[in-house]
Amino acid sequence: MNIFTINIIIVKKNKASAYFEFIFVYCFYVFLNILPVKLSLKFGMVLGVIFYKIDKKHRRHTHRNLKIAFPEKSEKEIDEISIKFYKNLGMIFVEIFRLDKYNTGNIDDFVEQDFTNIKNIYGKQGILLLTAHFGNWELLAKTFSLKGFVGNVLARPLDNPYIEKILYKLRTRTGNKVIYNRENAVKNILGALNAGEIVGFLPDENASKRIGVFVDFFGVKACTMPGMANIAAKTKFPVIPAFIVRLDESNEFNEENVKKSGNYAKHRLIIEPPLDIKYTGDRKTDTMNILKMFNEKIEDIIKRYPEQWFWIHNRWKTKLDEENL
Repeated sequence: MNIFTINIIIVKKNKASAYFEFIFVYCFYVFLNILPVKLSLKFGMVLGVIFYKIDKKHRRHTHRNLKIAFPEKSEKEIDEISIKFYKNLGMIFVEIFRLDKYNTGNIDDFVEQDFTNIKNIYGKQGILLLTAHFGNWELLAKTFSLKGFVGNVLARPLDNPYIEKILYKLRTRTGNKVIYNRENAVKNILGALNAGEIVGFLPDENASKRIGVFVDFFGVKACTMPGMANIAAKTKFPVIPAFIVRLDESNEFNEENVKKSGNYAKHRLIIEPPLDIKYTGDRKTDTMNILKMFNEKIEDIIKRYPEQWFWIHNRWKTKLDEENL
């Protein structure tokens, strides 16, 4: 058997595996959309707890990251935040599969919003929307589009192209567009901004040393992607922070209250005024200053609702060289 034949077999096997994954996910998608909303979210919490119990690797990531961010918290407090995070993650997973359930007729029942800080800017100039892997960020984008503020979402395509098609349709059904993190990403971002559109970005992931810049995050140097800060420094388009927070019926995330009401389905969309960026005229300096502001904004919302950030991600994975410390 030659190498060419082996490669064909491997490709066919990979395609078959991807298709079987798609069939499983699609059946799960159908099942979740049959369930009533409260039951589906309870199911999501159960999935989150199961994930917490069996996935030791990511549980360790979560605990380690929480200890970096909150060194003053006890082991018990770290455990409590971890479990709440996994429950929230399970609910996010379910809600993403149910994105088509949200529409113009019911979105106000699920998401509190006030677009005052964006409505006088939208359509007149490009907007850089600063958010993070916090709360249900996919629902944030959906809410914007349902309320008439259609925009562009930066994303990395999933490894499975069949499942990616499902997610793509869920993301774009109400008018939002997806800009994939590929060769033409910067060109497409600038094109959207120059056309007066919104571009949402999530700069809270670890970057490699090749492309990243080290900026403080919870008092520890974190390798941060500079792309959107660099675009902000270049274009000077307004940067508007926006986050979505899961609530309970008392309008606060309090697990005891939610246990009584059984309702985790409500969210609040927080849209802040544009960042007050002091431009110096030096692109490198401005980019660094903007990155610091980004991290500070994300850090602030995490401190208020620590169970709702994506702690599984190894945010501090890339380390500074010893000679640079």
